[in-house]
Amino acid sequence: MRLLRYSAHKSFALLACLVCSTTSTTAADLADLVAGDVKQVMSDCKFTEGPAWHPDGYLLFTDIPNNRIVRVLPDGSHNDWMTDSQGANGLMCDQQGNVYAAQGDAQRVVRLKATASGETGELADVLTGEFEGKPFNKPNDLALDTFGGLYFTDPNYSPKDPAQPVEGVYYLSAEKKVTRVVDDLPRPNGVLVSADGKHLYVANINLRKIMRYEIVGPGQISSGEVIFTGDESLDGGGPDGMSLDEQGNIYATYKSLVVLNADGELIGRIEVPENPANCTFGGPDNKTLYVTARTSLYSIPMQVAGIALRAAGPGVTGAAEPGVTKTREFKAGPLTLQVPESWKQEPPSNRLRLAQFTIPAAEGDDTEAELVLSGPFGGTAQDNVQRWIGQFDEEGRELKMTKGETEQGDYILVDLSGTYHKSVGPPIRRQTKTIPDARMLGVMFMANEGGNYFFKLDGPQKTVSGAAEGLRQSFGGDASKETEYTLE
Repeated sequence: MRLLRYSAHKSFALLACLVCSTTSTTAADLADLVAGDVKQVMSDCKFTEGPAWHPDGYLLFTDIPNNRIVRVLPDGSHNDWMTDSQGANGLMCDQQGNVYAAQGDAQRVVRLKATASGETGELADVLTGEFEGKPFNKPNDLALDTFGGLYFTDPNYSPKDPAQPVEGVYYLSAEKKVTRVVDDLPRPNGVLVSADGKHLYVANINLRKIMRYEIVGPGQISSGEVIFTGDESLDGGGPDGMSLDEQGNIYATYKSLVVLNADGELIGRIEVPENPANCTFGGPDNKTLYVTARTSLYSIPMQVAGIALRAAGPGVTGAAEPGVTKTREFKAGPLTLQVPESWKQEPPSNRLRLAQFTIPAAEGDDTEAELVLSGPFGGTAQDNVQRWIGQFDEEGRELKMTKGETEQGDYILVDLSGTYHKSVGPPIRRQTKTIPDARMLGVMFMANEGGNYFFKLDGPQKTVSGAAEGLRQSFGGDASKETEYTLE
């Protein structure tokens, strides 16, 4: 057990309890994820659920017994976003600002939107209210996928007889067609889709288990496997809700917040003053973990960002584009890359660059990000990594290094954030531009066919965070399979 100590004014010490086993990771892993205190953001609710970050820069969550959806700004101020929520439980937002809600009392899944002021919400579309001619039991939680559809769970938390013969998991396609994809779980609850769209996670709350399914197509999944079972004494019941960070780690709400890697191996437990019900990432840099817990909303500053919002969901124009991201093939030396089509290719600004791309600014950022590919180069990995680190001021600098493997070669990824001194103009002039609150992902790629190639993605924090998965996918990387890299 390792205790991380923090100050206590309207915040709480964060306890990282690591279960000793041959598969669990070390105590330092949890410390690498969490950046500070568990803080109470607001209280005076009856039962909080369904947190979802809206791209306009605020958090939404449900207060189920009070039949409302609450809007919380980054400064902690809040107001009722919807006062007749029809028993809304789980919420999910897309990049366009649509809000998808599981309305338990109305036994339906809907799409909501903000009114012109943005301070309140209204019904935009009823997406589904029945399956095979019968209403749903009580839709609970939902998750958007990479095909423009969504998965939702339908347990029976009602004293009435269930409307459906099973407590199932359903898929609602981009065209609003409904299919039942899981029918053999007692009381499915929280649900997630991995960042790459390849896996579905379902919380089996009655048995303390998390199930994982392979997604092979829109609404098509493999048979499930149990990847984690909570400890009866440590974890109590659950899990209820879940969330994912950009590394593929799972945050599941049992008696505490249980943190797992993508394969279900235990990283640690984060104690919350009240039993947590659900959680999500948000904040201006997507590095705040919000936790709904009984009568309150809590926040935890993180060192890792959550996964990006999906482009769109069912019934929205452009939602039904198959695949994770529409890409185009690009050849660079011995490498074959799959580059997102939204990344604009630019003429290389100097002879050392093989290619460069401009990435559109994310909502709230004023400037675009840039991806540069160069090489082949000599020199050791140590020298080149040190050079990247040296481009950031030591004060306030955050650094994480990992390594991974692909079919085209091995790579080292250096993730830096802070005040960045970006090279501008011809390299011989050694001119730089100082950029505060920046992030850089530098990749040294050791190609199987010989030579070291560099990918350098830099720009505003939020824009780079949103492009991180696209960068990895371009060369075949997988954050969930990376391991820690250290300088010798």
